[in-house]
Amino acid sequence: MHVTPHYLLSQEWRTLHREHDRYDRYSLLIKLAAVLVCLFSLKLGLDLSLAVLFLLVLWFQEGFWRTIQARTTQRLLTVEKLLELPEDQPGMQFYSSRQGARPGISALLKECMLNTLRPAAAYPYVILLGIEVAVTAA
Repeated sequence: MHVTPHYLLSQEWRTLHREHDRYDRYSLLIKLAAVLVCLFSLKLGLDLSLAVLFLLVLWFQEGFWRTIQARTTQRLLTVEKLLELPEDQPGMQFYSSRQGARPGISALLKECMLNTLRPAAAYPYVILLGIEVAVTAA
């Protein structure tokens, strides 16, 4: 059986799309963990700085997760453009396409921080941090 490049691109698109959706589900689990951290810290009367630290760790973890998802999105868009071209375009190039564009550590941290501040990642952390501060200050 001869596998065409178009077929490989289609397979790559399906795989990346499935993974992209998984990132959203895992981000929801991280958010749920943040809500639980907030509830438990308030119930147990944890020190504000400790509770904030736990929430920030989860928020930044989601930012890193969203950064990986953004890279997957970039490749999905590339694959979609390649699928519009004649069939001689290579597929299965996710890692090699990223290899030439690898940022340095400061650029990587900047990319992750920017993804942390996006509304999809920032919610509900800003609210949870506000709750922690308001309840602890009261």
